[in-house]
Amino acid sequence: MSVIGSHTRVHGDIDADEDLTVAGYVQGTITCKQNTVTLGSGSCVNGDVYAHTLHVSGEVEGNLVASHRATVHKGASVRGMIVAPCLMLEDGSTFQGSIDMDPEHELLKRAFGEPAASRQPRSTPSLKIDEGGAAASVADEPYSAPELADDARQAESST
Repeated sequence: MSVIGSHTRVHGDIDADEDLTVAGYVQGTITCKQNTVTLGSGSCVNGDVYAHTLHVSGEVEGNLVASHRATVHKGASVRGMIVAPCLMLEDGSTFQGSIDMDPEHELLKRAFGEPAASRQPRSTPSLKIDEGGAAASVADEPYSAPELADDARQAESST
């Protein structure tokens, strides 16, 4: 598992092939498409997050895309679009944006490449940190997260 500590700020994209926990600040896209991303209660993410499973307890301004399940826990604040076939918004969480729970959503197909029913998490660790502190994947196949339209960030509802 990789951890971005509470006193760490990352400016740039993160591509991980293992579970990732964020307790600090990330500005950029987080891609962990076959594992779990946990955004802790003190975390702040300004960018999109792609994961098999998402647990959000912090602050997010961006889109959350989970191929399996997304949970927005009590105390979390999310502004953006959530695309996940299974979603839980706990009492005490704040959400502004749109939700799409279609397991065959085009964004899920583009981001994850196969039907939702056949997606399984992988536990092969392969996150490399370069000298500048940036995270980079050493996976066999490079992955580029799809760009999302600005209109996908429109505020539609609040919990």
